[in-house]
Amino acid sequence: MGKIMKINSEDAVYRKLKTAIRKRYIRQGSQLVEIALAQQLGVSRTPVRSAIKRLEAEGLVNSIPNRGAFVITPTQREIKETFLVRAQLEMMAIRLTISSITEQQIKEIRDLIEAETAVFDKNNLDEYFAINDSLHMKIAEFSGNRVLSSYIHELLDRTRIFLILYDPFYKIEYCPTKEHETIVDAIADRDIDRACAAVQEHINSAINGLESAGQLPEDYLSL
Repeated sequence: MGKIMKINSEDAVYRKLKTAIRKRYIRQGSQLVEIALAQQLGVSRTPVRSAIKRLEAEGLVNSIPNRGAFVITPTQREIKETFLVRAQLEMMAIRLTISSITEQQIKEIRDLIEAETAVFDKNNLDEYFAINDSLHMKIAEFSGNRVLSSYIHELLDRTRIFLILYDPFYKIEYCPTKEHETIVDAIADRDIDRACAAVQEHINSAINGLESAGQLPEDYLSL
């Protein structure tokens, strides 16, 4: 039996399970058994049940009547649709951001682009995703619309987990530095149309990358 951990809050249980799904410690299609998870985490079933409900609301878990809760197995279509919705919200954020963004805020975004390039060379997925998400979230936060920022944060989280679940061998194939620079340059020029077009192109690149995802690498062996 696995090591028993002690977790104090419902929110901590939720974060623990979500991290386990994101890192594929709990694999796609796996059933989330409340009593087993409660024992492993050293909590009652109540916070585990609440955490599973939150994950279900986020689209990461699917509950089937009389069977239980299972980690989703995302399809290309589901991932594509999520990216398309995210693009629309990010373009909305840009329209709001452009009207009030400061030079200092633009510099903050450019600094994140530089950090992204450095992390890309390490091929560290966790660190890369953290910086990439921070970059997109900065633009959303500068819009001043908290509700919009919250939805974008959720979709960033969801697309990241979807990709990892969809392709267990997912890796950073290319660094989107140029695409991000194009977006920020347009924002700095207060050019809404060019900035929105750059966001759409950036999202389309991610969607097109799905075609090669999900394929087993040449050196893969299943024993």
